[in-house]
Amino acid sequence: MIGDKPPMSAAWGFCDRDYPREAIVSPYTFKTAQAHYEALLDEAKRRGGPTQHTYATVPGEWSGRYVWHRGQNWYAELLWNQYPTILSLLTEEYQTRMVQEAYHDAHNNAPQWPAQYCWPEGFMRRWHYHAVTNQPHSVIVTPTLVQFLAGDADNFITNIHIGRTFNMDGAVPHLGVEVPKWYGDTIGFWDGDALITWTSSVQGWKVHGNPEFSGKLQTIEIYAPNRDEDGKFLGLNHEGIFYDPEALVEPIRMIRTLERTSGFEAGEPYTFIECVQTIFPVDGRAKPVIAGTVIPFKVPDMYGRPWAKIWEEYHEKGMQRPEEKVISPF
Repeated sequence: MIGDKPPMSAAWGFCDRDYPREAIVSPYTFKTAQAHYEALLDEAKRRGGPTQHTYATVPGEWSGRYVWHRGQNWYAELLWNQYPTILSLLTEEYQTRMVQEAYHDAHNNAPQWPAQYCWPEGFMRRWHYHAVTNQPHSVIVTPTLVQFLAGDADNFITNIHIGRTFNMDGAVPHLGVEVPKWYGDTIGFWDGDALITWTSSVQGWKVHGNPEFSGKLQTIEIYAPNRDEDGKFLGLNHEGIFYDPEALVEPIRMIRTLERTSGFEAGEPYTFIECVQTIFPVDGRAKPVIAGTVIPFKVPDMYGRPWAKIWEEYHEKGMQRPEEKVISPF
């Protein structure tokens, strides 16, 4: 990416190098996750499904440890992306938010990344390469629950509840109590050897330099086995389609491959992450603070864009925002 004579040969110096927008947006015609999920479920029903597994028939070969090789999808590190292209995916409010972050990252050297403060990581961080790749993913398959566990900076867990349906009474579909979760609620079904999932009830958040996402985010994810020409199971192809009517002007898609390295009989056991905070926002910038040091500390509102509050307090004094448009219903 940086060439043989960095920084002059680095990719960021060439505005004609870009990951095409048409390869980012969803190729499907569905406008909502619900419509997408119901269409896939109807297809499965027309073929006699969805598949009902028992412990004798569930694809146990899926259970095990997986690695995700670098450079597989555009979102993971935004290595090939131009900012204007990413901004074209976003609504006006979320364009403003992304530009705000870019400005303070680059101009003020004041990134406010959740991981550095031991803040929650949020749903979309599981698609961000450095958050989930220093130790293998752990996948466990049962007839009624499929679990994906991963983690570097924090623990990322997806519990897929097979055969369950969402409660549709509320702002967004949900399971159990109508409270947003950092990783959402997920239901799913088997269509032959493919696993189809629908996630909703996600807490809106951010991922480092990637765009913020809202609490209206919902996803359809498809896990399908990857086999060689002899039928040997190699891993999982993972496709995600992301619907967020508040943040996105149209749905987007990501694809990656998880390579199975072993079962649980081999390899290091999963290391459960406990984040111990040593970096704090001091005067609006992230600074390491050694034990025993006394600093003034303002408790952040985790549901009120705490990163933006820091920028506004310490780095935007005297700045004048563009006049906001007033939209009247009359």
